Amino acid sequence: MIEAVGQWRRQSVRRNCRVLGFRRQTYHHRRQGYRPEERDLELQDLLERTARRFVAWGFWMIFYFLRNQGYAFNHKRVYRVWTEAGLHLRLPPKRPRIRREYRELLPPDGINEGWAMDFLSDWVVGPQHQPVRIVNVMDEGSRKALWTPQAHTSISSRKLIEVLDNLMEVRGCPAYIRCDNGPEFVSHHLRQWAEDRAVELRYIQPGKPSQNGLIERLNKTLRVECLNQHWFASLEALNEQIQDWSVVYNYDRPHKNLGYQTPEAYEKANENFYFRTVAA
Repeated sequence: MIEAVGQWRRQSVRRNCRVLGFRRQTYHHRRQGYRPEERDLELQDLLERTARRFVAWGFWMIFYFLRNQGYAFNHKRVYRVWTEAGLHLRLPPKRPRIRREYRELLPPDGINEGWAMDFLSDWVVGPQHQPVRIVNVMDEGSRKALWTPQAHTSISSRKLIEVLDNLMEVRGCPAYIRCDNGPEFVSHHLRQWAEDRAVELRYIQPGKPSQNGLIERLNKTLRVECLNQHWFASLEALNEQIQDWSVVYNYDRPHKNLGYQTPEAYEKANENFYFRTVAA
């Protein structure tokens, strides 16, 4: 650049360096063949090869690794080349946090006015030793387990919608369903399904399972009184045992908050307080 300006304006090297802000030593060094950018390219190639070899290492780990290999680079120069090459450790982007308003866990005024649902996980001890998931749905007014729990290897939002549709054919449509922020519950399919049926999805705050305490209590009861009592060799054996437990829970097991009535007896005694029933 200095030589080009000097040829154009026919000025001395000293004046051109003063105008352009260069040191004269830099000018003479470059005329003698000094090219620091070429050395930076060599360093960049070394950093890229090392970063490809150790993908999970960050800058300082790689810097001291090269130091231990005998490379006496200045850390400021290495960091400059590192940033220019875009070799920063690429961490997976964090999902935005879901924010919900606090809602008190108040019991509904009528039976079938509000439902609560959640998932429960367990294992089948068999040749495959596979994990399973169980969906629980309960009536918050009568504490009745509405859906005979069934274990599946996986439960998608479409499968959950199928379960809820089957329940509504028998029970009618509730005013709201309380749930947490699991991927199946916040999916577009379930939100669209609820909007089409005028059902409010009441999401609890993340990390606050006590805000859905009724279904959490049902999950504990299912685990203590059924799942922890047996070893299940197959998915069929697990579902059979869960179905037997659900009959006992709804028809035989007294519930303290219902005055030691069973959920089924409570619903029969308060059948005039149904929020919404299925048309005959």
